[in-house]
Amino acid sequence: MKKLWTSFVDWVVITIGKIHWGYKDGLTVKELSEVRNLLIPNYYIILTHRKNHLSTFFVGLASWVLTGKWSYWAHALMNLEDEVKSDNDFRLIEATGNGTHYSPFDLVFRVHGVVLLKPKNMSAEHWTKVMDKANTELGKPYDSLFDLRNDQRLSCVELVRSALMAEPDYEKNFANFEAMIKSRKNLTPEMFYECDDFEIVYEVRH
Repeated sequence: MKKLWTSFVDWVVITIGKIHWGYKDGLTVKELSEVRNLLIPNYYIILTHRKNHLSTFFVGLASWVLTGKWSYWAHALMNLEDEVKSDNDFRLIEATGNGTHYSPFDLVFRVHGVVLLKPKNMSAEHWTKVMDKANTELGKPYDSLFDLRNDQRLSCVELVRSALMAEPDYEKNFANFEAMIKSRKNLTPEMFYECDDFEIVYEVRH
């Protein structure tokens, strides 16, 4: 019965994730250039918002149920690239209905809002451990049940949290974040944005 329920939920989540309509009035050429210039020398947690995706509404609704607040941010991912000479060199890792995978720059940032977040207390050298951990998650199926206890299936926020937990001082440097998760008993993209453990480096909304 549990397997049947999981399969049904998978179908619902994946179906909703595929429903979208015409894209317009998204990031400008200037804003896309600003994002590129920030990503090339640095690593960030990236949150995005798409007005033209039905899943954005359901993420907002889930956040309202969990926290009493509607969530603007609907998706989370990370950048892991080394040298970048063109958009093809970006390594943007995310978990979607297709599982954990890399996505191209032009698809990831075909959005109406983006924010780049940087952990306030994590040293630059520890990013290597975080990136290595994120890469080990490639290929894992999507967690449509949003179960933080199951690391064999990952949602977008679970992927980012799993990678961050490779930071040697995670419990200390992300204490506020973990307290927030414990209090709300789950994790949404908006919680990264709200948490004091992260610094907003760049933000744009349309």
